[in-house]
Amino acid sequence: MFGLRRREHPMALLAVAIFIGAFVVSVIVTGLMRRFAPHFGLVDEPGERKVHTRTTPLGGGLGIFLGMALPVAAGILTAWAVHAGWRPDWLPKEVLDEYGRVLGKGYVLALIFGGALLIVVTGLFDDVKGLGPWLKLFVEVVVAVALIACNISISIFIENHWLCALVTLVWVVGITNAFNLLDNMDGLSGGVAFIVSAIFLVVAAQTHQFFIAALLLTLMGALAGFLVFNFPPASIFMGDSGSLFIGYMLAVLSVLFTFYQESHALFPVVVPLLILAVPLFDTISVIVIRLHAGKSPFVGDKNHFSHRLVALGMTPRETVLTIYLVTFCLGITATLLYQVNEMGAAIVFVQAFAILCVILLLERAGRRKPP
Repeated sequence: MFGLRRREHPMALLAVAIFIGAFVVSVIVTGLMRRFAPHFGLVDEPGERKVHTRTTPLGGGLGIFLGMALPVAAGILTAWAVHAGWRPDWLPKEVLDEYGRVLGKGYVLALIFGGALLIVVTGLFDDVKGLGPWLKLFVEVVVAVALIACNISISIFIENHWLCALVTLVWVVGITNAFNLLDNMDGLSGGVAFIVSAIFLVVAAQTHQFFIAALLLTLMGALAGFLVFNFPPASIFMGDSGSLFIGYMLAVLSVLFTFYQESHALFPVVVPLLILAVPLFDTISVIVIRLHAGKSPFVGDKNHFSHRLVALGMTPRETVLTIYLVTFCLGITATLLYQVNEMGAAIVFVQAFAILCVILLLERAGRRKPP
């Protein structure tokens, strides 16, 4: 059916069920938050450095978090039931076998989602009361250090334990904040995260990392449910609780990934840099602009990648779609690194660099005043 082999068919059904389950939970929770968030002070007022012009509910991040966390919890409970002997006839053997492997990952899942819960709660407090950047950074560092202490860290080609820990710390905190900074237009951070997750999913399928693939599918379903309400014009924002969560989750999942395969050359290890190129480009460029202007990198402004595209004459919707396209074009090249030789890899890197150069040239041309 649909060209799927016998073993792939149950796995495809499981993948669809995971996505739909996360989507439904996210839609329900986000819809409830849109209605009740204003009663708890979870609203975003218009401001000088903001694009929206009307008061908008916050708290969509809770929909994303629960849209991922509840299906994962259901999966763990199902795995316990299967382990205890529950094997219903309507579930294919291949699906039951996959559930049987989940229990071995229970400790990792508990650690990841424990950190995620702390990140989300911190974001919610920031959405309601407004927390200083240093306090949020402290929480992010604590969570990252906890992951490292429990052996969730980048280790490939890094023999020094302390250097490994430092790289992991910078990566987790950096990507977490990159998506927080990217959340400055309707549908932007959530849409980019969806595209990034989809490309990571392709890589997970290529390298047969099905545990990671299941988590990515769950995240994609949760993001899709939120985007129903957030795609321009948005009726609810994710807030810091959402942007910090998706950045944290993508950072951690990319750490759990095994990008290097023994049958391939070394260049697949740069896959996450290509897939996450747009959030990284936005973060680095806006920090450079702020420092060059003598401002603190922690003070918000309208110098983000998206704002600079609007300054070129694009509408906010066109800007969001353009950034989606750039994210896809840069990220999809990463999937080729498992199929090419050194020359092919060089072409991939040059193409990615050329895309970024075109963006920079367009921005520079847009800043010139007409004669």
